[in-house]
Order: sequence, then C-alpha cells, then structure tokens
Amino acid sequence: MAATIVAIPTFRRPEQLRYLLKALAALDGLDGVSLLVADNDGEGAGAAVAEAARAWLPVPIEVIRVPEPGLCHVRNAIVGHALASPDMHQLAMLDDDEWPEPQWLAALIHMQQRTGAGVVGGPVVPVFAGETPRWADQTLVFRPEQRPEGDVDMLYASNNLLVTRAALEALESPWFDPAFNRSGGEDLDFLTRLKGRGVGLAWAPAARVREHVGPERARKAWVLRRMWRIGITDTMVARKSASRPALALRSLTLLGLRTIALPALAWQRDRRLDIAGQWIKSVARLYALAGGSDALYAAPAVLSSSRRGSS
Repeated sequence: MAATIVAIPTFRRPEQLRYLLKALAALDGLDGVSLLVADNDGEGAGAAVAEAARAWLPVPIEVIRVPEPGLCHVRNAIVGHALASPDMHQLAMLDDDEWPEPQWLAALIHMQQRTGAGVVGGPVVPVFAGETPRWADQTLVFRPEQRPEGDVDMLYASNNLLVTRAALEALESPWFDPAFNRSGGEDLDFLTRLKGRGVGLAWAPAARVREHVGPERARKAWVLRRMWRIGITDTMVARKSASRPALALRSLTLLGLRTIALPALAWQRDRRLDIAGQWIKSVARLYALAGGSDALYAAPAVLSSSRRGSS
C-alpha cells in the first residue's frame, strides 16, 4: 500500500461516497497515495460504490467490510488495516458526507513536514442542501474553525485529519475507545490521549474540506441537541484524567458564567444560538457527572462527522 492512505468510514451514503471519490480523484499530488473505504453497512452499498470506482480512479483503492456496528469499530478497523501495511507513513481521514478541495491533502502533508507534528487538522466548511439559514453563522457547530496555521494546543475532530504512523503507534489498540460508540466524542478522546503521549498537533488552514448539511441538521433544535451531546462527551473524556470534584467545580463555574450571560439573549441577536447552546452544554456537563449518558448514535443509521462547540 502507498505511503499515504486516505481513509473513509461509510454507512449508507452511496451517492455522497461516489461524490467524495470523484473529488479525491481530482486532488493535487496523488503520487504515493491510496484510498481505503471501510463500509459499516451489512448490505455493502458503500463497498459496491468503492469497488466500481476502481475502473476510473487514478489511485489504488482498497475496500474493507466492518460487521460490528458503530463508528469506533470502523475507525479502529481503518487504523489497524493501515498499520498492517509497512509502507504506510501517514493516514488521512475524512467522512463520507464531505469532499476536499484540490489542495487538501497536499496542504496537510506540507504542514506535517513543516512542523513535524504527529497530527494535522484542517477546517470543515458546511454546505447546506437548501438555502443557508440566516442563523448558521451564530453557532460554532456550523462555523468553520479559524486559527493561525502551525502548531496548536488541541484539535477536536477526526473528520479532516492527517495522523502519522508514529502517532498511531503511540497508542495501543483500540485507538478509538468503544465506550464512545453510542455517544460520539471518540475523536476528542483519541486526540486527547495522543496529546497526553506528547504527540504534537498542528493546524493547516489551507486543508479545507466541505460538508453536506441536510435539512434534518439545518435546524436550531438540532444544533442545541448537538451542544447537549458535546457537553456530555467532553465530560466523558475529561473524567479519564480529572477527579469528579474538580470537574464538578469547573462545571458549576461554567454554568454560573453561562447563566449570567443569558440576559444577553435579549439584545445580542447575532449570538443568541451560541449563548443558548453554551448554556445547554454546561448543563449537560453536570448531567454527565451525575451519571447521565447520551445514546445519540444508538440507532445504527447514524454515522456522521463530529463537529465542535468551544467551551
């Protein structure tokens, strides 16, 4: 297999996967690149699309089937398969509802070579199926991250990521903790553990991908539900390295600050969704500390990217 593997977990999105593969075929700098599609659908719709693409793709493509349901199982199958190839130097990951701009992979690789970071991330730009909601830029869930290029303290998602072989080998299997299989947040946990092992992180603003946003997600209720989930999964990750009393104190402090900010809803119209979302996220932290959980991905039909709201 090639020095760089571009991996895609997929679940019942054959048309979007076909669109993604066409975009990957148009990438700049495909020398030494191969594709890996991991299909989590028992019916194999994604596998069929990937196998048919062999006829026109300019790079090799390999297809694996992952029978165990859940995104953690798919991501672990991808990492295990990639590490089994002695020629693999770096693994790039993006989701099946996304597509990259032509310079995407080259920008990730350039930043990795420039900084020596074990992990490099890039921005994800939402593209709405219908008219973009007027409130979309009010929430960090849909607003692409904007930060200076180069070394960063933290990355939050795996839907636009380059990870070196050395970084992957810094963790033991399972690389993505199955405890997050039903809730999401497995990517934040993965990146947090890598950082804890001393792996450097970097940001490549030019490594842009675009993401389909269907009408089911273009709703304020969906955004607030996502902020609730983020609050829970952030706490699940934090509980691995911090004591419950310390987390409770921090969560109560954040809730107090977010509650004080609530009256701003009356006049800061351009921030209403962010203000409400951050308050909901703070309540969710306490809910998680009290033993609550979130099974957003319990139904096997959900397999999508992880988007963030800052704390």
